[in-house]
Amino acid sequence: MIKSKPEPKDFEKQSVQYLIQALDLIRSNEENFEFIEDCDVRKEDYWEYHQGILNNSLTLLFLSLENYLKKEICRVSPLLLLAGEPKKWGSAKESKKFSELFIHQFDDLLVLYQELGLGELTPQTKTKLEDLRIKRNQITHGVTEGILTPNYVIETFYTVAVHIWGPRKWWDQLKNHVFNEPLFGIYDSDHEKASVTTYVEFLVSYLGKAKSGEMLGVNLKQRNYYCPSCHYWLNHEYDVTDSNYAILSPNTPTSKNLYCVVCDQNYEVERENCQVPDCKGNVIGGDGYCLTCWSEQDENR
Repeated sequence: MIKSKPEPKDFEKQSVQYLIQALDLIRSNEENFEFIEDCDVRKEDYWEYHQGILNNSLTLLFLSLENYLKKEICRVSPLLLLAGEPKKWGSAKESKKFSELFIHQFDDLLVLYQELGLGELTPQTKTKLEDLRIKRNQITHGVTEGILTPNYVIETFYTVAVHIWGPRKWWDQLKNHVFNEPLFGIYDSDHEKASVTTYVEFLVSYLGKAKSGEMLGVNLKQRNYYCPSCHYWLNHEYDVTDSNYAILSPNTPTSKNLYCVVCDQNYEVERENCQVPDCKGNVIGGDGYCLTCWSEQDENR
């Protein structure tokens, strides 16, 4: 008898935590890049020296993917995760904990994932995942070859997010985990919710708006606007960064619905020309701010 069998939610929680840590390792270091560049240190030189950070980030991304595959397979049955002969799992007279048994390795998990009809992988995706597996093994064995870059880590994440997790799903899981953290809201829940803007900003800086939008399940190639809520709460006490990842939905000249991918909310807007001469915006938020340049409009004009 096998005791303490895992549930899909156990692997999902691990997967999301590993993903956040993988991204934060790079994000947190890049917060200092303005200072680093002022010291005439090249970004490339910085990352070449700090290969350990990127190695850890890639390893965490691998673990995140591995746990995602386990979660999907566990939805069918946790017993499918177990390697070895079933007769060695345990018996009616000798119980074993699930954690005491061997689980299939990454290669086998990928096969199970596909053969169980849980997802299909293109040849290009398989090649990318095999390269990820090889690099992770090199890191584990201490025999890395070549220089790892943050671009490689983020491009690999793009492949995983789009072709395995599926657009948007990872984003909803990430936000749900962040918003349920025990310390969340102690400072300001509205500000902290808007702060996940920095994840989108981070991805756009590496992948551009087309790929980032594909990961988030929205078209960021169309004109972007300030979110009336996120931008306000993010910057109402002091300037943090722009939260301008809202789009018109539908994207028509008369559309009055604005959707923000950060807070996942829709806002009714007015289609009037901005009063600032140099601004060509014509989308005004309910609080009277131009959502193109964030200038307050004069109601009496």
